Amino acid sequence: MKILFVRHGESIDDIEDRYGGWADFDLTEKGKSQITVSAQKISELDEKFGMIYTSPLKRAHQAADLISNQLNIKVEILELLKERNLNGILTGMIRSEAKIKYPDQVRKHQNYEYVDGSETEEEMIERVRKAKELILGMKYTSIIAVTHGLFMKTFFKEMMNINISKVLDGAYILIEGENNIFNILKTEGIEFK
Repeated sequence: MKILFVRHGESIDDIEDRYGGWADFDLTEKGKSQITVSAQKISELDEKFGMIYTSPLKRAHQAADLISNQLNIKVEILELLKERNLNGILTGMIRSEAKIKYPDQVRKHQNYEYVDGSETEEEMIERVRKAKELILGMKYTSIIAVTHGLFMKTFFKEMMNINISKVLDGAYILIEGENNIFNILKTEGIEFK
């Protein structure tokens, strides 16, 4: 099976300096443009994708719709593809305001400690494993999964022991897997450690 993971483009939280995670912000015009460029490159991969699965968060779903329009492929929501809820009670807040309202939580976030209401690393890993099993059990031989940076980093670390240092807006990575062994076929906008 081939899976093309795509990260959404720039979203409103990026330009308003807000904590993202599970906050549900739209793509910016720049983000839409980034995905349009990625969709064109994806169409040139010469792959016959059977379905696009997307995180339910607006920025990913809007990206999936743009790719769908380019490739004429149906889109379905897959809850498991959501971003990691790393920010907990800080989710959606402007960072400077969060420092005033929740200084202890901001400090914890900066020190990579648990923030109240957030998703633990173990919970995220379990969700990624469930997503992998669900995807591998699908009837398609080739799919697109529109998701988020931390989801992609967790997937590749846990499933392929590959460390990704950076996932640019609109980045993608195509993998092929059989019997739980995956190989990378093509990347765009992904930096490895």
